[in-house]
Amino acid sequence: MVAGLQAFVEAFDERTAAVAGRPVPPSANLILFYRAMANELSLDGLADGLGWQRFALTRTPPAGPLTLHPAVGAMEQHRYGFPQPTAYAFELQPRHISLALVPGVAFDHVGTRLGHGVGYYDELLARLPEDCPRIGVAPSELVFDRLPVEPHDVPMTHLATQDGVVAVSPWSGVR
Repeated sequence: MVAGLQAFVEAFDERTAAVAGRPVPPSANLILFYRAMANELSLDGLADGLGWQRFALTRTPPAGPLTLHPAVGAMEQHRYGFPQPTAYAFELQPRHISLALVPGVAFDHVGTRLGHGVGYYDELLARLPEDCPRIGVAPSELVFDRLPVEPHDVPMTHLATQDGVVAVSPWSGVR
């Protein structure tokens, strides 16, 4: 899966230049990345291959929405076991993101994402630029015909499985 996703990212990424050092300039086009929980696919090999400086990670603050930070720099352990930027990491704005790689418990063929039920990722995805592709990442056995939709759900534009990356049909949020 990483090879197919890397090819997709590289094809999309012609306009994105690698960013060296910190802080990341406001003009940066970064890829929203996630560090995998135990039940999610790890994409660390993709970041190793393309360079971690091209990616942004989320941080779960004690209160409020997820924040965005460069994927390079000091990390600490999240309560769910994955590394996240420290509280003092430089904060990025959603406008810095040009492509989002999104984990999920399951997806469906029209881009619905089933998360862990807290709504953090949907709130973050709603703040990204409107034209930012959102790629749901999961093994093909976790892609279903239809999943339930809630009003706050933000649909994916693409799905990445071991079979490759495909665009999904948009939905209105109501079925």
